[in-house]
Amino acid sequence: MRTILLSFLVATGLFADFAAGLRAYKANDYASALQNWLPLAEQGAPHAQYNVGLMYAYGYGVPKDSAKAAEWYRKAAEQDVVEAQFNLGLLYLDGQGVNKDEAAARQWLSKAADRGDTRAATVLANLYQDGGKSQEYSDALKLYEKAAAAGIPSAQFDLGVMYDLGRGVPNNFAEAEKWYRQAAEKGYAPALTNLGVLYYNGQGQKRDLVLAHEYFLLGQKRGDPRASNLLESTTNKLSKKQMKRAADLADQWIAAHTAAPELAASGAQ
Repeated sequence: MRTILLSFLVATGLFADFAAGLRAYKANDYASALQNWLPLAEQGAPHAQYNVGLMYAYGYGVPKDSAKAAEWYRKAAEQDVVEAQFNLGLLYLDGQGVNKDEAAARQWLSKAADRGDTRAATVLANLYQDGGKSQEYSDALKLYEKAAAAGIPSAQFDLGVMYDLGRGVPNNFAEAEKWYRQAAEKGYAPALTNLGVLYYNGQGQKRDLVLAHEYFLLGQKRGDPRASNLLESTTNKLSKKQMKRAADLADQWIAAHTAAPELAASGAQ
């Protein structure tokens, strides 16, 4: 799509205006960026349309206006700009600037996912999983697998949940642990907590309350609200020496890992 955009701009002699808009945007001169991009957007340049939509969505250089953001996202989405398809899907999902419409959200998210957007695949998979039907679980599984293979930690965690609970796939604690661990390696808090649950219950491996306590501590430190309650269950069963061992292991894990931030659900690309 970037090649198509550049061809359009070069053919119409407007590439310099688009580039000037990019320079202004990067300099936080949003008014100048909009001044350069809006004429291009009105002439049908798809990425300029997306950029204008983004500025209305976040109030960059203009009053924040979700309805106008949706209008410009739609124009770009209809010309196959993946980011616009994803963001338009989110607007329909949340009812921002458009009437809330899950069917329309699925439509645009599916278009983005089909063109390789792993964020869209993850959001769409969440919708399928929430549907609670066997076919939707199967569809969710395929989307999670795609996003998880691309390294998206939330998708790796959700894929682990599917194997953990046997949704759309036979229950498999070893496979659940594998995906939880991959997400945990990126510092994804819910995955750390769920690893603790597996160790606490002895699911897929021998029960180990010290390791369970370690992972509950890590989940708590990373901000998972479930972890605090779960820590009470291990604290009541461990000696002070065992709890210190778990705390030391958690400190060692933190020292050895630099958490990678999860991809944002929306925003500029």
